[in-house]
Amino acid sequence: MATIRSVSRLRDIFLKAGLVDELQLRSAMARMDQWGGRLPAVLVDLGFVDEEQMTEVIGKSLKMPVTHLGTVVKDPAALAKVDVAFAEEHAIFPVHLKDRALTLAMADPTELSVIDAVAAKGSVRVVPVLASESEIKAVIARHYRGLHVEPRSYSMRKRVTSEVPKSEGGALDPSVFQLDLRAPPKPGDAPAGMLSRPPSANTMLDEMFSDGEAPAATAGFTEAELVRLDACRLNQEKASTIIRALNELLTEKGYLP
Repeated sequence: MATIRSVSRLRDIFLKAGLVDELQLRSAMARMDQWGGRLPAVLVDLGFVDEEQMTEVIGKSLKMPVTHLGTVVKDPAALAKVDVAFAEEHAIFPVHLKDRALTLAMADPTELSVIDAVAAKGSVRVVPVLASESEIKAVIARHYRGLHVEPRSYSMRKRVTSEVPKSEGGALDPSVFQLDLRAPPKPGDAPAGMLSRPPSANTMLDEMFSDGEAPAATAGFTEAELVRLDACRLNQEKASTIIRALNELLTEKGYLP
């Protein structure tokens, strides 16, 4: 479990970078309270962020370059310093040991307690480097367990936008994960022409536009009111996509039947 200090620092990093918003962070924290885990992994699992983008944001904030582990050569001396169970639990991987200095790949380098534990147990000086969690999991499987695992993003965002074919409900536009939390425009303030796309199925706007009518021709609603309705509809669609992806993830991990 990550320390409160580590979680707080990551929250500040993600908010400052505009990677997530307060609502998404609260959702992630609620899941961590119930199921445990690290904040970066939880945000990725919930589909709120892209793993690669998040890793870049962490690296930029901590002034640490991102290390890629696909071509790492096995170092038995380094592996002996970290137990595989501990490595899997904390998403870390001992890359190289030289002159009692252990290069340690970490998905979350702000977890200072993990660095201290590795240093104390292995009697080494730890040099942390940043890597994505999916690459760390893949290299742990390969070098500790002799398994070949292709590194992949565990982000549900990536699954429903690029890995799942359109015929199965995938190939969604990445913008579905970008909730617009701004207040809808006030009547009279909305610029003309904002309703640039037709409403989707099962919304009350469908009936209003069923005959191809332009917004101005829709009886009983002003242009600004239609913009507000359309903004609400778009947010509802995006929220529904996130919830559907979350349900699929929980089912896949065995939390739901």
